[in-house]
Amino acid sequence: MIEEERTIQRMSDTLASQVAAGEVVERPASVVKELVENSIDAHAKSIRVEISRGGVASIKVADDGDGMSRADLEMCLERHATSKLRTYEELFDIHQMGFRGEALPSIASVAQVSITTRRKQDVEGSRLDCHGGELQEIRAAGCPPGTEIEVRDLFYNTPARRKFLKSLETESGHIEQQLKLHALAFPDLRFTFIRDGETVFDTPATTDLRHRISEFYGKENAGKLLRIRPTTGVGVHVEGYLMPLTDARRNRRLQYIFLNGRPIEDKMVSRAVRDGYGGFPTGLQPGYFVYIEMDPALVDVNVHPAKREVRFRRPADLTAAVMDAISATLAEFARGGRSAEPETVSPPAPRSNVLPPSSPPRPQTSDESQVGQDEEVAPIRPALRLVVEPRQQELDMPAPPQSKAATQHPHDESPQEQNVPSFRLLGIIRDQYGLFENADGLVLLSIKAARERIVFERLVAANKRPIPSQQLLAPAMVELDIRDVGLVKDLQPLLIQAGFRVQFFGERTLRVDSIPIFLSLDKVDDFIAELIEAFSNGETKLKRSRDPYELFAIRLAQRYVMKESMEDWMQNPTPLLRDLLHCEIPYCTPRGKPTMIPLSINEIQRRFQAL
Repeated sequence: MIEEERTIQRMSDTLASQVAAGEVVERPASVVKELVENSIDAHAKSIRVEISRGGVASIKVADDGDGMSRADLEMCLERHATSKLRTYEELFDIHQMGFRGEALPSIASVAQVSITTRRKQDVEGSRLDCHGGELQEIRAAGCPPGTEIEVRDLFYNTPARRKFLKSLETESGHIEQQLKLHALAFPDLRFTFIRDGETVFDTPATTDLRHRISEFYGKENAGKLLRIRPTTGVGVHVEGYLMPLTDARRNRRLQYIFLNGRPIEDKMVSRAVRDGYGGFPTGLQPGYFVYIEMDPALVDVNVHPAKREVRFRRPADLTAAVMDAISATLAEFARGGRSAEPETVSPPAPRSNVLPPSSPPRPQTSDESQVGQDEEVAPIRPALRLVVEPRQQELDMPAPPQSKAATQHPHDESPQEQNVPSFRLLGIIRDQYGLFENADGLVLLSIKAARERIVFERLVAANKRPIPSQQLLAPAMVELDIRDVGLVKDLQPLLIQAGFRVQFFGERTLRVDSIPIFLSLDKVDDFIAELIEAFSNGETKLKRSRDPYELFAIRLAQRYVMKESMEDWMQNPTPLLRDLLHCEIPYCTPRGKPTMIPLSINEIQRRFQAL
């Protein structure tokens, strides 16, 4: 009998570990997370993390925990070898941070790993070396009680994965953020972080969570914290701290949820916190540190490879407990004499911190001011003459501009124009679209899309001549998340090219002295912070773009128009249409969405005749 060739074969142990590493080890911060969690499970009281070159060159995690025997050291790199889980029933009663037995073998398969360990009762310790999943000799070693694991040359044998890493500063920032999460989850432990030989922080153990928060987010913020009134539900206990409504932010960077000491990301809990406020101003986010203790039997932490997401067996009980805790805290705070009710607190009134420019924030050309003097225009007003650059008459058949006006600087006066088409404003539709009549029929103008195209083309004009800036009354100071420092350093020359004057003020603060003259911003710090957040998920794309500045200008124009008030344009979109027709490509946004839609009289007649 001829044996058939098999197409299904068992993976080698090394290949299986490398596949698992793709889920467990996304970046150097993932390595730090897994190793620190092992230290916590080993009852360590002090954990020290040292990295070099963003953790790619080396990561060293040392603790004073239980340590391992020589026999356990020999087993620790075997797949699915763990001391934390024995039976199926224990899978639903998880008290440890880790339990799968995948972390160490997965890390060892994509790096060079050395482990030195000793139990307190042993006279000497043991050392193990592993290169790319291949175990080397185990030998005796002198070392203090505990475990030290060093991971060198991460992804050296899987270069394709290394290409997906971001800048060294960004990777360092993610490691620091990961350590902060563990330090916030376990304030009773000492955490030390050393980056490229420099101590970033060394937090002593404390019984007061506010002390730990103040070390990372400043004493001023810690002093504002409202302690969550401890609430106990069915198998659920909720406590922690809230930031007051007056300190709401534009992003979610100050929102932390811990479940049984494990940092998690859960939309249901986040929504319950927000609902506990009874509502929240649009665009703002509350800051909070919520600690939830639950019966392990009521939560499944085995639904995500990195254990960031969990599944609750009685979500309604958890949601009710969180909402009750938040609402009771705010009610108690309000009774103390200072209002904290969200409906009585509104965002601070916008105030301009820009020096009065020589021209209005929305620059006008000479012919615009003339139109304003000759004819007062409002929605549903009859005939309005629009003077534009000589162009081909049919809006759906654009021709390239024949004069220099289309490429001139936005603040230069436009030349004398002749043979121009005329437009008549018919009205505004739902505060979004302007409806015009011209010789060919109707033109529907998207106000926001038009502004996005205009702002974009004024930004890209920086490739030909500098963009004038307007100085701020007082510099705007933007506090950066440690994960974004590397990204902002990459964005800094692009911001300067776009007309912003920015510089670093210390390690994590960006100082903004000026903004482009054609932008009108009430809160510059909020705008810059939101722009950075918008880029935080697209850094690799920005770096790999053939023209990073053009991609930056597209995103900048998009973010600005999202914040810009459209009230003036809604009252009279005619100058907006003129500015749009001066653009090199007026008929779509830089992202390809239409700015205006023409409807010829022939098309209108055809449709009515079809009826």
